[in-house]
Amino acid sequence: MDALLTSTVTGTAADPRWGSGPWHGGGPGPWVLVPLLFWVLVIGAVVFAVRRRHRRGAETVLRESLARGEVDEEGYRARLAVLRSTRK
Repeated sequence: MDALLTSTVTGTAADPRWGSGPWHGGGPGPWVLVPLLFWVLVIGAVVFAVRRRHRRGAETVLRESLARGEVDEEGYRARLAVLRSTRK
C-alpha cells in the first residue's frame, strides 16, 4: 500500500501536465498586484475622508467673514437669509 501511495505521489509530481507549482512555472501572475491594489484603495479612502471632513460650507465661510470684520452684521444676516432660502 505504501509503495502504491509513494508511486502515485511521485508520479503526480513528475507529471508534466502539473508543472512546477500552482502557477505552472509562470510566476505569481496577477496576484502580485493584490497588495498594491489594497494599499491604493486604503490611501484613496483616507484622502476621500479627509477632504470630505475639511469641506467648508457657505455658512461657515460667511461666519468666518463676519468674525474677521469683512462683513457687517446687516450684510451677514442678508446673505445668510439668501443662503438659507436657496438651500434644497
